[in-house]
Amino acid sequence: MLKNQQHRRAVLLGLGLIAFAVALGLDLWTKHWAWTQLRPTGRVVELLPPTLELDFAHNRGTAFSVVREVERPLWFLPITAVVVGLSMFISLRTPGVDRLRVAALGLVCGGALGNLHDRLVRVDALGHHGVVDFIKINYPWGGSWPTFNIADSALVVGTILLMWSLSRAPQ
Repeated sequence: MLKNQQHRRAVLLGLGLIAFAVALGLDLWTKHWAWTQLRPTGRVVELLPPTLELDFAHNRGTAFSVVREVERPLWFLPITAVVVGLSMFISLRTPGVDRLRVAALGLVCGGALGNLHDRLVRVDALGHHGVVDFIKINYPWGGSWPTFNIADSALVVGTILLMWSLSRAPQ
């Protein structure tokens, strides 16, 4: 029985690490691409015209530009640590830990750390720290959703899956 539990925990840990590594790796790779290919040229890549395009933006604020500018990027260090730590604590201490919850947690952590990396490392020509955003969805009636990145997507999808997993947990 104990050996089966240890094996199950190892499999769950492996799944969580894979989700984390894929989210973080894909995020950092695509942001590097946008930084080196879209930023210098100012070009826009239309994937599904006119709805979906890749358009560089250096976001100095929070996700989806809820807050437009944050002057001190180090403030995100403790915020990210609390979010990741709290997510892990709640997720792993609640009964019914399963593959979905662990994968969701990996996505949340990968997304949070991907954006934190940018806030600490990416600096524009004026010396402002920010996050590389490049995915833009245009509305058919005009305007667009705020530009975002893979980390934002991983955070949103991971959070939704995490809430769903927690709602299915035995009471």
